[in-house]
Amino acid sequence: MAADQPLGVTARRREHGHLPIIEHAPVEIGADEVREIANMAARIRQRNPAIGAGETYGRAVRVGLAPGGSLFLHDTAGIQSAGRAEASGLEYRPLALAGDGDCLAISVARVPAFERYCRDFLGLGSVEVIRTAASERRASLATLCRRDPAVLARLAEIARARGGMTVQPYVSSGAVWRLAAAIARRAGVPVGVAAPPPALAHYVNDKLWFARRVVELLGPAAVPRGYEARDLAALARHAAELARESDQLVIKLPRAAGSLGNALLDGSRLRTLSHAALEREIAGFLSGLGWRRPFPLLIAIWESPVALSPSVQLWIPLSGEGLPLVEGIFDQIVSGAVGRFIGAVPSGLPARVRRRIAYEAVRLCTLFQQLGYFGRCSLDAILVGRDVEHAALRWVECNGRWGGTSTPMTLVNRLTGDWVDSPFVALQPDWRLRLGFEEVLDRTRDVLFRPGSRSGVAFASPGDLAAGTGIAYVGIGEDIDAGRRQARHATELLRG
Repeated sequence: MAADQPLGVTARRREHGHLPIIEHAPVEIGADEVREIANMAARIRQRNPAIGAGETYGRAVRVGLAPGGSLFLHDTAGIQSAGRAEASGLEYRPLALAGDGDCLAISVARVPAFERYCRDFLGLGSVEVIRTAASERRASLATLCRRDPAVLARLAEIARARGGMTVQPYVSSGAVWRLAAAIARRAGVPVGVAAPPPALAHYVNDKLWFARRVVELLGPAAVPRGYEARDLAALARHAAELARESDQLVIKLPRAAGSLGNALLDGSRLRTLSHAALEREIAGFLSGLGWRRPFPLLIAIWESPVALSPSVQLWIPLSGEGLPLVEGIFDQIVSGAVGRFIGAVPSGLPARVRRRIAYEAVRLCTLFQQLGYFGRCSLDAILVGRDVEHAALRWVECNGRWGGTSTPMTLVNRLTGDWVDSPFVALQPDWRLRLGFEEVLDRTRDVLFRPGSRSGVAFASPGDLAAGTGIAYVGIGEDIDAGRRQARHATELLRG
C-alpha cells in the first residue's frame, strides 16, 4: 500500500476543468461539529462582515467556476515580501495545470521549449501563452495584464467567444479580482475566480489570524507557544519572556510564503541582555533582514526536536457541495536553519497519525469554507518529539494558494491518473541553475517521464534563466524509493 493510500475507502474523484481532484484521506465530521464550526464562522463574519465579500468587484464576477476556459497566472500580490524582492522564476509553473482552451499570462520572457515540452512531450494540451509588454515597478502580474490594452483585449475576446472565463490565480488578491472584473466588463460575460475573495485569502494566509482560529477550534496546545507583537517594545517584551523557556525563538512575517519570512533568534543570548539592550539588538536584527515596517509580527518558540513537518493538500468545494477533500499528506523536505521548503514526499506516517492530521485539517478548512473559501489550500504542521507515534501535533501555517506540493501532485495526477499509483518526490531546489530549458531537457533526456510509462522525471517549471531560480521537477516511480532515485539522478545530471 502506498503511504497515503485511502484506508479502506475508495477514492472520490472530481474534475475541475483539466484538474483532477482525488480524495485520499476521507474524513467524516458529525452534524454537531459542523454546527459548531458554522456558529464560529458566523461570529467571525459578525466581527468582520467584509471577510467573504466579492460583490465589490461586480455582479459578473463570482467565486467559483464560469463557462469557457481558464486563465492561469502566478500572481504574487497577496504574499508579503521578505526583504529585497527577487524574481521567483515560477511564472510558468501554472502551465502544468492548464490544458486545451486555457491561457497562461506571463510577464517574463517566453520559454518556447517549455511550452512545447508541456504541449507535445507531456501531452497536456494546447495553451495560449499571453505575455504582457507592460512594465511597471512593483506592479503585480494581474495589474500588468489589466493595464496592458492588448492583453486585456485578447482576454476579453477569448472570454466572449467562449461565453465566460475562470481566472485561476496562484493566490487570490484584489489585483486578481480587478483583472477578472475588467475582463467581465469588456467581454460582457460572467467570470469566475477559482479562489476565495481577497479579504478571506488575506486572512487565511496570515499566520497570526490562522493561529487564532486554530486555538479557537482545536485548543491552545495545537500551535507553538507565541505572541503577536505590534511594535518593537512588545516584540522585545515577548522575546524576553519566551527566551526564559527556549534557547531558540523564531520571528515570522505573518503573510510571507513559508520560511521566506522566518528569522531565528538566539534565546540564550537574549537572556543576558537588559530590556533596552534587547530592544536595540532586535531593532538591528530586523534592519539587517531588510524588513521595513514589518509589524505586526509573530514571535514564538522554535520547537525542538521536530520529527517531521507534514503538509496536508486539500481542495475546498463551495459551501453546500461537500466537506473539504484531503488529496494527500506529504512530508516536507526543508533546507537550512529556518527550514526553507525545497520539496515534498508522500508521508510515511503511521495510519493513526495521518487520520488525526487529516481530521484536524478538514475541521479547519470547513471553517474557511463556511466563510466563503473555494479552491486549493494546504496546511503545514510540525510533529514535536522524537517518536512520531506520540509526538505533539502543532499547526504552523495555512497556504491558501497553489504551491510547491499541490502543483506537482496535480501534474502527476494528470500524467498517471492518480499519484498514489505512481508515488513521486517533488523538488524545488534552493541552488542556482543557469541553464536554458533546452539544455535542461538535453541533460536529463535519459530519465524523462514519458506518458504511458510509470517512472521518470517531469518538469513543473523551467525556472528563470537570468535569475537561476524556480526550476521544479518530480521524480516518479513505482514506489517512493524509486521516485527518490529518479529525482536524485535528475539532480546529479542538472548539477553536472
